[in-house]
Amino acid sequence: MKNTLFKNDTLSLTECKDGFWLYDTIRGMNISMRAKTEQEAFIKALEYYQKRLKVVEKDYKVLNDKVSLFVSTVVDDDC
Repeated sequence: MKNTLFKNDTLSLTECKDGFWLYDTIRGMNISMRAKTEQEAFIKALEYYQKRLKVVEKDYKVLNDKVSLFVSTVVDDDC
């Protein structure tokens, strides 16, 4: 049994025999699987994106710090 409850250009929520699945076409993956309710599927998705954002922001800060350090070593302060 598969029943698509919601679908737009980037997300689809499907009710399957083992629960609700939320698929993200941008990420190319299910971001919620076997949720007991539609609400739980969306909450799991929000939790996934919160965790992912934390990782991306940390990686960005590390990269930005490295770039800033590099730039500071090659910039001529006399200009």
